[in-house]
Amino acid sequence: MYRLLIVDDEPIIVEGLSALFQRLDRLQLEVYRAFDGYEALELVRKLRMDIVLTDIEMPGMNGIELQRQIGRLWPRCKFIFLTGYDTFDYIQSSIRGGAVDYVLKTEGDAPIIAAVEKAIGSMQLEMDADNLLRGARTRMKAALPALRREYLNALLSGSASCAGEERRDKFGELDIPLNAAAPVHLVLCRLDRWRDEWSGSPDNLTLYAVSNVAEELLAPDCLVVHLAAGQRRLVLFVQPKDGMEACAALADGRAFDGYLLGTLEEVQAACRQYLKTVCSFAVSQEPYAWEQLADKYDRLTLLFERGLGLGSETLLSDERMFAGGDRQLRTKVNRIRLLEAHLANKDTAKFFALFDEIAAAIAEPEAMQTGATLEAFYELTAVFISQLNRLELFAFASERMNVGKLLSIREHESWPEAAAYFRRLAEWLFARMSEQNERETSDVVVAVNDYVTEHLGEDLSLNRLAELVYLTPFYLSRLYKQKTGSSISDYITETRLDEAKRLLEQTHLKIHEIGERVGYDSAAYFTKFFKKLTRMTPQEYRDSAKRR
Repeated sequence: MYRLLIVDDEPIIVEGLSALFQRLDRLQLEVYRAFDGYEALELVRKLRMDIVLTDIEMPGMNGIELQRQIGRLWPRCKFIFLTGYDTFDYIQSSIRGGAVDYVLKTEGDAPIIAAVEKAIGSMQLEMDADNLLRGARTRMKAALPALRREYLNALLSGSASCAGEERRDKFGELDIPLNAAAPVHLVLCRLDRWRDEWSGSPDNLTLYAVSNVAEELLAPDCLVVHLAAGQRRLVLFVQPKDGMEACAALADGRAFDGYLLGTLEEVQAACRQYLKTVCSFAVSQEPYAWEQLADKYDRLTLLFERGLGLGSETLLSDERMFAGGDRQLRTKVNRIRLLEAHLANKDTAKFFALFDEIAAAIAEPEAMQTGATLEAFYELTAVFISQLNRLELFAFASERMNVGKLLSIREHESWPEAAAYFRRLAEWLFARMSEQNERETSDVVVAVNDYVTEHLGEDLSLNRLAELVYLTPFYLSRLYKQKTGSSISDYITETRLDEAKRLLEQTHLKIHEIGERVGYDSAAYFTKFFKKLTRMTPQEYRDSAKRR
């Protein structure tokens, strides 16, 4: 849909052209009106315009100056000049300023419509898919490092889709030099001491230097990608290159694990000697499937949080981690906050997939009193209370869902009972959010319809109505049509016609007075509007009503 602004100091021309283009559904236009250059400029400062159809010679600010002013705000806006002046100077000035066409008022409607169609065609050419993709590729190349970081972080947090084909396409798109179909070794690096330790945290150059040393030493045999994971941490994604005999020796990857630990010892030594930096590493013993990355990353992170991991210049493998339920549960607990994002985004499928995964990990009855289970319960409580407060549903939920069960784990006899309660509460929340969305949409439609009915003789532009309900004009137009099946302009036309018929039948107001009451300052234009829709002039309609 394109926005067309019609500007002329003659109201009858503005009204006539506005009605003309509103009837041309095939052009998909949102039509706006202004009666001088200053009014047009004020409107355009609030709202982007695609096409401006304007008179040149207007009092105050002429069309050429208006073109200059709008061009500074919206460089891609197309200008069409409509004028009674067929002089070379005007034509030359408008074309030099970037006008797409110049139409004389005496030429009639067809050339004006053709000029607008030409402007639309010009915009469509500029926005051609190939051109857009070429521009996007150029910009994406510049943004590639940031996009790659964002995606790798999403893999580590579990918020990115890990479907095989989708992952492969994403690796190609972001130029990630790893095999999306093969498992990957994770290496976590923590900087313990660095050259300018007095500064509080290592700078980006130090982190980059450490990652560069690791990549240089691993590069002969491995594919390596690094990711900064905080002020003192790096994550390395490592895969053996095809044909590496050390990895092929054992299917479970243990030989490669030995190679990796040995190489990282060299990295520690090089960093200490040349960078005056001391670092610790935590390494995955076995390669992980990409689908497991979030859980395994959490487990590796735990190595730095206890025991030997608290020391300096350590080199640990996750082989040290016992398979205790508490630690496995903790990795699930760390992902609970992702549920909050899925709730806020109303993503039912992702929410319940992750919730079921977390609930299953804590399903053993004897785990109910472990630290991780308690933490999981109260983390879930925090997620739900936050969402209930954000949606102002806490009091309502208290009546319907017994939110007292959120406040203490002792309200539940077992974890399965607690999980079932959280699931019911989530289903209830999703249903309420859907109802809220439907109710708010209905409220917007009612507010617009009521305003139109009560202010037929006033400004009923899409911009004014959008301001009334605090939405953008484009979104309001789309929302209204989705809800009602018809456009706002159709509703305005229908309401104006119904009110005009009522006034003609039930009052003795003059024709021009009725026209003004329903939004038409010109009696001639009101007559034209009425006759087009009823095949009778207003007077003929009034006379026929009297004979009934």
